[in-house]
Amino acid sequence: MFATSTVVALWIYLATGSFWKSLAWTLLILVIFQVGYFLFSFALFHTLWTKRTDEKPNTPEPTRRDGGVSSKGGR
Repeated sequence: MFATSTVVALWIYLATGSFWKSLAWTLLILVIFQVGYFLFSFALFHTLWTKRTDEKPNTPEPTRRDGGVSSKGGR
């Protein structure tokens, strides 16, 4: 983010020769980066929360009298 902001600042300064336009564009790029970071984080946490609530808890299997676990479908 720092490197990209620096490149944008230098690029705009060399293209326009104006320090103020360069500063304005750099601030705009920083705001865009921050909004993108927020949206990416929100999407990541949203999928994590959704996945966690959609999963069904592990239900314990019934135990046989000999200590083994009974199989589903039986034999």
